[in-house]
Amino acid sequence: MRTKYIALLSDFGTHDPFVGAMKGVLLSKAPGLTIIDITHQIPPQDIQAAAFYLMAATPYMPKGTLFLCVVDPTVGTGRGIIWARTDSHQFISPDNGLISWVEQREKVREARFINNSALFMKTISSTFHGRDIMAPVAAAIAKGLPENKIGPLFPDYRRFPFPLPVKAGNRTTGQIIAIDHFGNAITNISRDYVGARSVFNVADHMMKGLRLTYASVPEGEPLALIGSFGFLEFAVRNGSFARTFDVKIGAEVEAITSFDEHS
Repeated sequence: MRTKYIALLSDFGTHDPFVGAMKGVLLSKAPGLTIIDITHQIPPQDIQAAAFYLMAATPYMPKGTLFLCVVDPTVGTGRGIIWARTDSHQFISPDNGLISWVEQREKVREARFINNSALFMKTISSTFHGRDIMAPVAAAIAKGLPENKIGPLFPDYRRFPFPLPVKAGNRTTGQIIAIDHFGNAITNISRDYVGARSVFNVADHMMKGLRLTYASVPEGEPLALIGSFGFLEFAVRNGSFARTFDVKIGAEVEAITSFDEHS
């Protein structure tokens, strides 16, 4: 699937030259690419956070975009590298579950184990496969490399399930699955599970009702709202909810909704 769009997601940060080196390889081998930086601020080695932000960003990328995702704590240990495609997008990542939650948005139609070493850089670092393997392969695919030249079919790539919330009566139990740059605590509870008058319990702190915006409460006050990705999140106006209430990823969240909420 030829494409002119490469979307990068990593835990590299921007202090070091890692992102720039990958872009250099991509543009040297496929001049004219449009490179989109989703984020390079994934917490180091946090594959679940990467899976969440990849899932969240996928629907907003141009059709045909190839996502090049590098959060790779076991680089150099023999773990595989995979390519996968949906009807609209393509993905390259380590075989560590990073693309697990893409299927919450789009069904994966095909996956392959990347083993065509002719596409790799001549010298391969054991600690930087993003530059030496994934980037040159992405450039070749962007230029129209046939899928069967990538490597063999590999349907059994690693996955971990999306942690769906559990609903029992008018109570829904979920968890914090991401904490963003602002300290907002994002849950796995979608808008379908809550209503405007729901009551929420997170980190033993109770909140009542959904707000529409971060500015709906006085400065320094906490609030609950449906964030831009469509999930319930908790924030502090002009502050950090995670820091204020010492909330970590994995913390349990309970939402209680009136039975007549949607009547």
